[in-house]
Amino acid sequence: MWVQPGPPGETYSYNNPGYNTLAALMEIGSGQLLEDYLKDIVYRPLGMSDSYNHKAGHKLDGKLNRMGAVYYERGSNGEWEPGGTPGGPTAYPFARGSGGMISTAWDYAVFCQMFLNRGIYDGVRILEPETVELMTSPKIEVPGGGGYGYGWRITDGTYGHGGSDGTNAWLDPEREIIGLVFTQTPRGRVSLDRFRQLVNLSIEER
Repeated sequence: MWVQPGPPGETYSYNNPGYNTLAALMEIGSGQLLEDYLKDIVYRPLGMSDSYNHKAGHKLDGKLNRMGAVYYERGSNGEWEPGGTPGGPTAYPFARGSGGMISTAWDYAVFCQMFLNRGIYDGVRILEPETVELMTSPKIEVPGGGGYGYGWRITDGTYGHGGSDGTNAWLDPEREIIGLVFTQTPRGRVSLDRFRQLVNLSIEER
């Protein structure tokens, strides 16, 4: 039997059901499917023409040839092998709030810049400044240090988030810097570690 780990607001647990529940509430409140709501409220207004939620190949508007496969280290000699065919059958028959978004580094940089601009980009307001402040302020401490806001991990004045297939984004509002790493490997552990080493090395050499 499931046991509640603690009172709401006093414990932290990152989990997919939480985001999927939020997505279901968004669909009920808006009267739209999640993918249509995001397209109308976020993607189109920001000009994110290469962003969409995971769909089968015949629904990708002719962009299937630009979609990369995710590679897993599975071979007997450590070879990297594709974990699936881009545009193949999806594991879920619906868009999820917890994952499955497809985008490009440029599109996602626009999304992040909107946050640095406190909810506005190129004259289009997506969020109110108070909402951005609410989302990027720590609500609870998390293991390993820092805190968690609404969809963002907050550490030392910066905030960001990673994805299961090797994407990572972080934003520094004080320095007005956005960092993006887009890879095609689970957790991006090899690429992210190497990127971190190069960044640290460049800082040390200055």
